[in-house]
Amino acid sequence: MLHFEVSWEVIPLKLKEVFTIARGSKSEVQNVFLKITKDGITGYGEAGPNTRYGETDEKVVNFFESLPNDFFDALTDVSEIKPKLDSLKLLDIFSARAAVEMAWLDWWAKSRSRPLWKLWGYHSPVCPVSSYTIGIDSIEKMQQKVRAADRYPVYKIKLGTENDHDIIKAIREITDKPLRVDANEGWVTLEKAKQEIKFLESQNVELIEQPMPASELELMKELKQWSVLPLAADESFTGTENLKEIAAAFDVINIKLMKMGSLNEARLVIKEAKQLGLKVMIGCMIESSLANAAGALLGLDADYVDLDGHLLISNDVCKGLIIDDYMRVVLSDGPGFGVECEC
Repeated sequence: MLHFEVSWEVIPLKLKEVFTIARGSKSEVQNVFLKITKDGITGYGEAGPNTRYGETDEKVVNFFESLPNDFFDALTDVSEIKPKLDSLKLLDIFSARAAVEMAWLDWWAKSRSRPLWKLWGYHSPVCPVSSYTIGIDSIEKMQQKVRAADRYPVYKIKLGTENDHDIIKAIREITDKPLRVDANEGWVTLEKAKQEIKFLESQNVELIEQPMPASELELMKELKQWSVLPLAADESFTGTENLKEIAAAFDVINIKLMKMGSLNEARLVIKEAKQLGLKVMIGCMIESSLANAAGALLGLDADYVDLDGHLLISNDVCKGLIIDDYMRVVLSDGPGFGVECEC
């Protein structure tokens, strides 16, 4: 039996603008691209490690180096990947796990010459409208960013500063489009969170993402009972938490593949979340079109989509993910994830 050829490469993805959130700034990220080849077919995966969750590109590479040479050879179904990885007892690097599963799924669907979205039983490749993220900057620069992204119908505004009110007022001077606000844990007290939400009530805000630190789950439960605006869990939800506890504190969960580590597991979480009355957002890290295409597959089941990571970089090494005239992410009819990679 032929073995899979396995290789990987760390590729710096360069942001078009310095990207700032409440925790800090970055001008590039070090993502790791995994490539597996067998029978003349190549499947691609991408790991977007985030230091917020203790991950780095070095840890991703160590994870790949620790995989047995025959890891992919006997796989016949995506459900086998998680238990096989678990049996290796490797340090849990969820972005690396995500890349492993992505690569195999891409290869598997390509071996059948069909798009993965069709093989998984979806009837349409079209996601809900994606928001476009405006990172923290000077007020004038944030206004410029909004104007430059005029084609997008919804903006995601990063907050968590001392100037949050001034930022929103300035944005409202130039647009009345719906906003989604992401504080990235930046409002550290219940009083502060209530103060900010009270101000945002009249600003045509659809939801507020991660208003308080992930460690403050009990305070978030209190905030949810008080807030008239929907609250979304991002840092509070990585995929291993008790969903009933999360549902007591939030109205929405933001599922990111790099946090979950598995498309297959994420689909199960989406089903459970909806049974609990939680709405679902599919988000992303700073990623190429490859990882965002994988996220878009989950977006087909979502209420909200925030898949703009590939739009924020200047050197996307993958092509094929479509943004239509309504600013919806659309998966192509190409085999696998429908994305061509130059890596």
